[in-house]
Amino acid sequence: MHSWKKKLVVSQLALACTLAITSQANASTDISGTAYNTFVHYDGSYAEGDGVYYKGYVGWNNYAADSLYNGNIYPVINKATVNGVISTYYLDDGLSNNTNTNSLTIKNSTVHGMVTSACMTADCTNRAGDNYYYDRLAMTVDNSTIDDNYEHYTYNGTYNKANDSHVVNVYNMGTAITLDQEVDLNIQNNSHVAGITLSQGYEWSDVDDNTVSTGVNSGEVFNNTITVNDSTVTSGSWTDEGTTGWFGNNNNASDYDGSATPDDIALAVTANPNADNAMQTTATFNNSTLMGDVVFSSNFDENFFPAGADSYRDTDANVDTNGWDGTDRLDLTLNNGSKWVGAATSVHMVDLGTDTDGDGILDNDTPDGIYDGYAKGTDFTAHLIDITGNSLWPESTVVIDRDNTVYNEGAHIAGNKVYQSGLFNVTLNNGSEWDTTKESLIDTLSINSGSQVNVADSSLISDTISLTGGSEMNIGEDGHVATDKLTIDNSTVTLADDIAAGWSVNDAALYANTITVTNNGLLDVNVNQFDASPLQTDTLNVTSVTDVHGNVHAGTFDIHSSDYVLNADLVNDRTNDKSKSNYGYGVIAMNSDGHLTINGNGDNVSDIGIEHGQAEVDNAGDNVAAATGNYKVRIDNATGAGSVADYKDNELIYVNDKNSTATFSAANKADLGAYTYQAEQKGNTVVLAQQELTDYANMALSIPSANTSIWNLEQDTLSTRLTNGRHGLADNGGAWVSYFGGSFNGDNGTINYDQDVSGIMVGVDTIVDGNNAKWTVGAAAGFAKGDISDRTGQVDQDSQSAYVYSSARFPNNLFLDGSLSYSRFNNDLTATMSNGQYVDGDTSASAWGFGLKLGYDFNINTAGYVTPYGSVSGLFQSGDDYRLSNDMKVDGQSYDSLRYELGVDAGYTFNYGDQAMTPYFKLAYVYDDSNNESEINNDSIDNGVEGSAVRVGLGTQFSFTKNFSAYTDANYLGGGDVEQDWSANVGVKYTW
Repeated sequence: MHSWKKKLVVSQLALACTLAITSQANASTDISGTAYNTFVHYDGSYAEGDGVYYKGYVGWNNYAADSLYNGNIYPVINKATVNGVISTYYLDDGLSNNTNTNSLTIKNSTVHGMVTSACMTADCTNRAGDNYYYDRLAMTVDNSTIDDNYEHYTYNGTYNKANDSHVVNVYNMGTAITLDQEVDLNIQNNSHVAGITLSQGYEWSDVDDNTVSTGVNSGEVFNNTITVNDSTVTSGSWTDEGTTGWFGNNNNASDYDGSATPDDIALAVTANPNADNAMQTTATFNNSTLMGDVVFSSNFDENFFPAGADSYRDTDANVDTNGWDGTDRLDLTLNNGSKWVGAATSVHMVDLGTDTDGDGILDNDTPDGIYDGYAKGTDFTAHLIDITGNSLWPESTVVIDRDNTVYNEGAHIAGNKVYQSGLFNVTLNNGSEWDTTKESLIDTLSINSGSQVNVADSSLISDTISLTGGSEMNIGEDGHVATDKLTIDNSTVTLADDIAAGWSVNDAALYANTITVTNNGLLDVNVNQFDASPLQTDTLNVTSVTDVHGNVHAGTFDIHSSDYVLNADLVNDRTNDKSKSNYGYGVIAMNSDGHLTINGNGDNVSDIGIEHGQAEVDNAGDNVAAATGNYKVRIDNATGAGSVADYKDNELIYVNDKNSTATFSAANKADLGAYTYQAEQKGNTVVLAQQELTDYANMALSIPSANTSIWNLEQDTLSTRLTNGRHGLADNGGAWVSYFGGSFNGDNGTINYDQDVSGIMVGVDTIVDGNNAKWTVGAAAGFAKGDISDRTGQVDQDSQSAYVYSSARFPNNLFLDGSLSYSRFNNDLTATMSNGQYVDGDTSASAWGFGLKLGYDFNINTAGYVTPYGSVSGLFQSGDDYRLSNDMKVDGQSYDSLRYELGVDAGYTFNYGDQAMTPYFKLAYVYDDSNNESEINNDSIDNGVEGSAVRVGLGTQFSFTKNFSAYTDANYLGGGDVEQDWSANVGVKYTW
């Protein structure tokens, strides 16, 4: 709070909007619950005389008690409709020992017009004297509307048989709330206000200035607060809205058309250039809407010397002081999902010339000491003598040329540090949003906690821009953002693919001297414009932070598929040594068809060969030629299309500095075509290095081998049926059914998978006596389901098979088993690519197969047997071409496999009359010969499985009667490219 001193009106700024009317003298009236007009007409029959009278002053109705003035309206308005203009000019009682609060409350009401602090009549009492004290105004707008749509008061009638016509224009007095006094303004509870205009109507004067010994600076500050809760503030109007229309409808004050006129201003804050004090305003919007431009006007205080002056504190005549200036401020904050559409403009008043005839039009450009226009930006000076810089100047600064040097210092950039008369800061919190329009010029922009700023068809300039907490800045078509420092912390800045950019700094979609991306932040440059420069920066710092658990949270620079040239230094202070305290990295992200060239910014103060000795300001401290630090390179896209030649060893990054110390490593593996790839550094380049098969390619290549495994289980099941028919009780043929199942894992160094199979076979056969042998002949059908998996890849298998088989048993105990089969395999493939995309596809294959087994039964005591045997079987598959949903193409997979087996069976039958039990054992050597290749995307890939293995099995057959028996066995097969972890066969048979 400032100390109480008498405040003097600043005459050049005070809104002396005096109308050629007078006020109606009466006591204040409580107008709550009524409709009230602030302008009234009386003809000549009234004592007041013919004319328009104003009765809109608010006051406490205690004139002559403890108030210097009275008013017309009691300043608590509830459930009323007011037409016209309400003035607070007489609300403040003007006494130092006042008992009335300087407050105005408008609740549950509608004001068709405005509220002003200006004098509205020609008979206003002069308040500029020494005995008047200004109190802060406390104004509340609660569930009410102030629409700024009252343009004129008109009266057209007759008096004494003559026309009696009057008009009072008020459209140019300001917006819905126009005040030149300190105010605490609260707008709440679904209120609507068409524009707020605040100006600096009084001051606390300095005593002299800093150039004389009697000078004393007033440290007082003209303060305003605006709080908007759950409400809307729109633009107001300074022009006659009734003069234009569209299909018969004229404009409203709250209409926003995007033009650079006062009618688009929703909030104007104007510091008086003739005042000795700062004007500082905070405006906070909570869950509210701001629809319109915000204009902040600031000039240096009256006793400030931008170019310097000679202080009284010494005896020389040297310029050694800037004088006094209190920094004006506008701090605009959007909280809790507030929404703003409009521009943020910083300006200062200027003296453009002289109006010699008083018609409001400048007749020449000779300054006359009267401010009559505005210029871009606040007042500023780079000549800092005894004042510290508080901001940056986009157009940069120069120094004063020195007489003792040949070099022209005054014609070269020295920096950007300045002192500004005022600072305009914008903050967004908790999911708030700002959609910029036109040209915005501010000092700091803070975007926090899930908020966003969208810049399209407009420009935004801010000294600094920071994003935190999952916030966003989106730069769209014809959007331009410029700043000295951009910090992206756990947030995203996106340059859309439809931006318009050129080579100059003014044409860049995003310009920043320094960009820092960290803590899961993202700089998303989604452009593909090699002939322009959408992003211009001097230093791009892509770095990371480490949390208390040791997890690295890196920033990311993502160029998508751009062929992007970075004419800036890529830097961070991270290392790839995990034992160091500064271990970390930045992430460079791109698609596989993207390319990043890092040229550096061309500045290097330490290198004699690069601008050495030129003393250019942007060289200072730049010891990086192109890149330094530690980075991970992430490939974001994934596709099934493309051959090995399309990806392998393709260059991703080129650092145009062979002496660069930057290190690059892989952040991920990307699925591209049939293989995964990752980034690999080779000198000053980074290339795509080929890795293993993708999950979906692995599954596609594994299908033929997995089909063969199903068929092999069926062959084993049929073999068990024929073997059991030769042992135990007499078997004259019959009907049988068997369940079979197994688990496999395949790995040939290229493909890798796990497989589970379950199925059933049914058959029928009979005994036929031949001349030299007894024949078992029959037919069978097999039905199986399989599941292939590895990582995210999975294949669901269905197969159906038909068999004809026979077995010849010769009198000398030799036997020969044989079979022919036809199979149909249907496979549904699914997988997830490295980018999370779901992939699916299906394929079918037909196959012919055969099996031959030759053996000899050595009988032991008629109950036991030992049977050495040899067998060969083969399956020959042919499949159609097919394409997965991610465009991976698989050519028809013709796949042949042969299995050779040498082994021995041994068993013993325990006979119990009409029942018998035969346990048995199997041991064999197996060799799979399956030398196959398949073609994916025109590349041949080995998917054959082969090698030697050992089979071990145990089983038993139990005959419950002479005609009905059951059997079961289990096998393990290990050693080849495909290992059978287990298989089982459980069946029953009924013999004739």
